[in-house]
Amino acid sequence: MAEQRTSILLEGKPTLNEYDFDESRLKDGSLKVLSFGGYSAEWAEFVLKNRDISVPQPCHNYDVVVGPIADDGVTFQLRRYKAGFLSITQLIKELQYARGITFQYFFGTELAISKLKKHGTD
Repeated sequence: MAEQRTSILLEGKPTLNEYDFDESRLKDGSLKVLSFGGYSAEWAEFVLKNRDISVPQPCHNYDVVVGPIADDGVTFQLRRYKAGFLSITQLIKELQYARGITFQYFFGTELAISKLKKHGTD
């Protein structure tokens, strides 16, 4: 995305920062974690709530949220669901069939961010 934006704007140079995270921290009790194992009604409702401008944000108090990626393709399907063109069951089937599952990690608090280690540093 950074490369695309810099080529459009014709300025700047994209920078990639890599971080390491010890995933055992997701289960050791040091962080409040919400994890979705795949597309589900609960996942869809969570994503929609986080994108709803009428809901005060942040709308949860988790340090880390792990779940299927919610990119533009997913957003399109979520809009179809919200508009009533898809049932929740159809939404989940559409997402599973069309995409497979790629997971993302959300580090939403200072505590969570403090657990990240810049790649290559000791």
